[in-house]
Amino acid sequence: MIDCSQYKQMIFDVDGVIFDSNALKADNIRSAAAEFVSRQEAEKFTEWFTGLNGIPREIKVHKWFDDKSTAEGILESYTRRNEETLYEVAFTAGARQLLETASESHELIALSGGEVGEVRTLFERRGIRSYFREVLGGPKTKQENLAPVTLHHPLLYVGDSRIDYECAAEIGADFVFMAAYTQFFGWQSYFAGETGVRIIQTLEELRP
Repeated sequence: MIDCSQYKQMIFDVDGVIFDSNALKADNIRSAAAEFVSRQEAEKFTEWFTGLNGIPREIKVHKWFDDKSTAEGILESYTRRNEETLYEVAFTAGARQLLETASESHELIALSGGEVGEVRTLFERRGIRSYFREVLGGPKTKQENLAPVTLHHPLLYVGDSRIDYECAAEIGADFVFMAAYTQFFGWQSYFAGETGVRIIQTLEELRP
């Protein structure tokens, strides 16, 4: 159990931390890509796409696909698929309870690589928007989103990707890596030498 009482602010990634949505979104981007390219390329693209979780979809899709019309078509299909499936996704274990309790004594910020309108709609529909001071997302990067935000240290960042870790390091936040739902394959070796990183499986291991 990690005691979080010392932190003034807590930043939470969304997919794979608050919601069990990583696998769903991977299926959606794979299906969207398969409308425009071969199944084999769609699979390769999806593996690369999910390996960069935390980076906005627009950046990733346009980087992989040189043809603008293909990229835009995939983005439109992906957005449509998310709108049809995302809003009923399950919370990760202990997430709702943790956020409700933590919001009483900490300032909470949600920081997603997902499209900001999608994220805010999800939070509203699932009844957790009021817990957060800020709900931030793409197409801006996480670093761009945090640039105008007043941060108060000590600060805790809970994420499930390499991008989350790098962002936490840039802002001087303590970092907790949440492993149960991550798509960051190889995280064990990546964090092996990082003594300052604490590992949890779910948010049930945090005590606000």
